[in-house]
Amino acid sequence: MSRKSFLLTRSTMVTSLKRELFKNNTCFFLVLVFAFSLFTACKKETQTKCKDCLILHASLDEEVINLVNLFDKIELIPLETNDNSLIQSIRKYDYLNGIHYIFDEGQAILFFFDEEGKYLNRIAKKGEGPGEYVLAYDFALNPKKELIHILSPYKYIYSYDFEGKHVRTYDLTSFDCSSIQKMNILDEDYFVVWNSSKDNHDWIYIISQENGQIENSFLQNHYLYNTWSSTVFYTYNNDIFFSLHLFNTVYKVTKEGLVEAYEWNFGENTLDITRYDLITSMYNINKDSEAVERKLESGEIPYEFWRNFQNKHYYCASLRINRKYTKTLLYNKKTDKSILFHLTFEGIQFRRILYFGDEYMITDINYDEREKLLDCPLLDETNKLKLLSFKYDDNPYLVKYYFKANE
Repeated sequence: MSRKSFLLTRSTMVTSLKRELFKNNTCFFLVLVFAFSLFTACKKETQTKCKDCLILHASLDEEVINLVNLFDKIELIPLETNDNSLIQSIRKYDYLNGIHYIFDEGQAILFFFDEEGKYLNRIAKKGEGPGEYVLAYDFALNPKKELIHILSPYKYIYSYDFEGKHVRTYDLTSFDCSSIQKMNILDEDYFVVWNSSKDNHDWIYIISQENGQIENSFLQNHYLYNTWSSTVFYTYNNDIFFSLHLFNTVYKVTKEGLVEAYEWNFGENTLDITRYDLITSMYNINKDSEAVERKLESGEIPYEFWRNFQNKHYYCASLRINRKYTKTLLYNKKTDKSILFHLTFEGIQFRRILYFGDEYMITDINYDEREKLLDCPLLDETNKLKLLSFKYDDNPYLVKYYFKANE
């Protein structure tokens, strides 16, 4: 072989080798980039989405609690049972000036009971006449204006005085949404309402109490995430807070929009709904909802938030696990420690919290649950007698759990 041929062959081999090295280095570089992307993606999944708000680091490890460690005493309020006060189920509860307000969504009735549980009155205005509603999804007390507002999903708010007399109807039918689901009193001038809207439409509206007009609207996301929620508002210190069932962040509602207030963080068990391939389109909402339900039942999606609350002692959340059990999560504001429970040592189940105040919280019990509460050491003889008089066809009892004074 001539030198010229040799050099040409060597040059060709070197060029080929460089190409191979470049290809290999490129592959190696791409592998590194991919691995780094995976690493950063995994890190990002456990990082908070809440930039400037309080992070509540909590545990999903369940405990069995002893009631005497959390509460000083328990009081029972039997809700009087008569032909005018029959309750199918308690959808929402509120309390004002010695009166318990019990909302039964199934019957579309708001019941009034006094401090001791004696039936006083009700708003039951089902119909199509003036001041009447076909369905009722929510209610809100407006003490400054001495009014009670009842929300119809057909885009009306009906206002009544505290005697139950119709005062005014707000017509919201011009709203570009499917139906209005929940409401609250933002302040003395505005309502805040949450609606079941479509993609690319706002979910929250600020409504003037003077003229019923939209003052502002905000918050958009996938339709599935919105429709999966039901109990989204709570009140604390005259502020309104908002959260969705499949998200960890709780927001304060203002006229201008949502402000991040705090976020639940469970470490590697923190729910990140964007990890799951759930969204197809809003037109496949039934299929997508079934997928969410399957993942919740199997535990692939670890939990959903049913309610959020807070008082001066605790941040509180009701977590639904596997679509079966509702567990109570308490985060102590003083110690920054959390506790998750479903059962007490006495065998009492905390099914749901209706009211969460600074001094006490309220749940309800039915006839079948009375026996386990009888053995509770926080129940005095007077309240045990109330429990012993509980009959099968009675209305539910309200149970007031008074927080320990030193908490």
